[in-house]
Formats: sequence, structure tokens, C-alpha cells
Amino acid sequence: MATVYELARNLGEELMKTPQVEALLEAKKAYEESPEIATAVEEYTRLHQEFEAKMQRGGISAEEQRAFSEDMAKRGEEIRNNKIAADLFAAETNFNNFMNSIFTIVTSTLTGEEPAQGGCSSGSCSSCGGGCH
Repeated sequence: MATVYELARNLGEELMKTPQVEALLEAKKAYEESPEIATAVEEYTRLHQEFEAKMQRGGISAEEQRAFSEDMAKRGEEIRNNKIAADLFAAETNFNNFMNSIFTIVTSTLTGEEPAQGGCSSGSCSSCGGGCH
């Protein structure tokens, strides 16, 4: 009989074959191969962290806060409007929903509850990563 760890490894191997994981890996690869978007996200993150540290030290004027907020809103919009970043976000969301549906099945089984068909919650396919129909 297979151990729980062997079954987990088998599950991982099977998950690697799903459209959700394949889409996530493709989106990550495209993101990593795009120096423009990677640089934009890194700079956004760096600027945000620097501003947070500066705020904690004090001495930020209302004008500086307003200018920072406007600049970051513009940068954030550019990132959200980038197809590669949007595709990665969508793939990550889909993958996370898919994995949550798997976890729901495992948890339901452990608690003795009847797991929902395919792991979907309340029959709402928009809440899961798909693959059950």
C-alpha cells in the first residue's frame, strides 16, 4: 500500500498535467522573459517599500503623499494593463482557486462530510479553477 507521502507525490505529478498548472507555468515563463514588466513590478515594489520606510521615520508632507499616491496609481495601472502581467495574475488566481477546490475535497473527506462534486463550491463554477466539467 502506498504511503501518504507517495500519494502526495503522485497527486503533485498529476496536478502538473492539469490545464491550471500548465497555464500558470506558461504565464510565469512569459513574465520572466519580459524584462519590461519584471522591471516595472520590481520598481513599483521598491518604491513602495522605500516610501513605507520613509513614512515610518516620519517627516512626509501631505504633498509628498499625494504625489507618491498619484505616481503609484499610474505605475499600478500600467502594470495591470500589461497583458503579460494580467495573464499571470489570471493564471495565479485560477490556480489558487483550483488548489482550494482540491483542499476542500481533502478537508471534507477528513471531516466525514460529503465533498462537493469536483470540489466546486455551491455549484458556482466561477469559484473554482475548472476542470471538473
